[in-house]
Amino acid sequence: MRFLSIVAIVAVLAGANAAAGRAAAGRTAPSGTPIVIGAILSITGNYAPLGEPERNALVIAEKDINAHGGIAGHPLQITILDDEGKADVAQQLATQLAGQHVAAIVGGTLTPTTAAISRVTGQAKIVELYMNPSDTLWNTKSGVMKYLYETTPRNALEADKLILFLRDKKHCKRMAIMHDEAPYGISGSAVVRAEAERLGMPVVDDESFPISATDVTPQLQKALAAKADALMIWTASPVAPILVRQAKQFGFTGSIAGTTGIVSDNFVLVAGKDGYGVYSDMNLNLVHPSPEQARFLALYRATYHARPSNFASFAWDAAHLIALAIDGTKGNADGDAVTAWLQSMKPYQGTTGRFQFTAADHNGLGPDAVKMAVENGTFNVIE
Repeated sequence: MRFLSIVAIVAVLAGANAAAGRAAAGRTAPSGTPIVIGAILSITGNYAPLGEPERNALVIAEKDINAHGGIAGHPLQITILDDEGKADVAQQLATQLAGQHVAAIVGGTLTPTTAAISRVTGQAKIVELYMNPSDTLWNTKSGVMKYLYETTPRNALEADKLILFLRDKKHCKRMAIMHDEAPYGISGSAVVRAEAERLGMPVVDDESFPISATDVTPQLQKALAAKADALMIWTASPVAPILVRQAKQFGFTGSIAGTTGIVSDNFVLVAGKDGYGVYSDMNLNLVHPSPEQARFLALYRATYHARPSNFASFAWDAAHLIALAIDGTKGNADGDAVTAWLQSMKPYQGTTGRFQFTAADHNGLGPDAVKMAVENGTFNVIE
C-alpha cells in the first residue's frame, strides 16, 4: 500500500491552501509582539529519529497557525532547542526559556528529559505539553501535576491494544517482554506486566537491554528458551530493528509487536525485510487519513518531501493545543489561565486523536486514538 498518491497530495494540499486562504481573508494578519513558545526536543543523539520529525512538525505548525491569524492577533514564534537526549541539558534549557518568560513549552521527547523540564515549568507555573506515553509524569503518587499535559496515547492504552491484538488476533499464548533500561522501557514493562495479568496473557520472560546495545543475543536466547510465541518490544531506541533482525536469525516464528516508539524510517531501513510483519500501534493513518491527518500529511510532504511519523503528529497537536488555549484566554499566557482553559475546553480533534483534558486527565485521549499497524516497507494502519 502506498502513502498518498501524488494526485491525492496535490488535491489535499490545494484544499488546505484554499481553506487557509479563506480563513486568512476573514482575519487580520497577526501583528505586534510575537507570542513565544519554547520547544525542547531530542533532535540529536540516540533519539534523533523521534526529535527530528517533532522539530519538523513544529516548524510547519508555526507557519500554519500564523496563516490562520496567529494567537489572539499576535504572531506565534516557536523557539526550538536541542537537549541531545540528555536530562541535565533539558533542565538547563528549560531554565533558560523560563527566564525568557515563554508562554509555554513543548517537550520533551523522552521520559527523563520531560521530567527534568517539568521541574522547571512546575515551579515557574508554565504550561508544558510533552510527547511520550509516560503518564506517571503528570499523574504522580502525590497528585496531578497542574501545568503538565501529554499529547501521546498513554502507556496503558498502548499496552492494552497490543496485548489484545496478540491474544485475540494472532492467538499468542506466551509473551516475552523486551524493554530498554531507560525509564521509558522500565515503566512500560511494568505497565505491560500489569495489563497482561489483567487480560490473561502469560508473561514468560522479561528482558532488558541498554539503549545503545548492538547485540541482544542473551536476551533473545532466554525468551526463546521460555518458549515465548510473542515478543513485546518496549523501546524508542535504535535497538528495536536490531532485536527484530536477530530474532529472525534465531528462527523465531511467532509474532512481534512494539510500541509507537519503534515506528520510524530508521526501523524500516535497519530491519529491512526482517521487519516485514512486525506490528505496532499507531495513530497516523497514512493510507486512509482523517481530514485533520490529510491536511497535516500534505503540508509535511510538501515541505519535507517525506512522510511524517507519529512523533511529528504529537508535536503538531501540542503546538495547536497551546495556540488554542492562549487564543482562548485572549492572549493571557499565565499558567493558571492556560491550564484552566485546557481543562474546560471542548473536545479537540487533532491528528493524534480526540483530546478532552480535565483536571483529573491530562492526557485526554481514549482507546480510539490507538490503531494497529503492520510494517510492510512502511508502517500502515490495518484497522
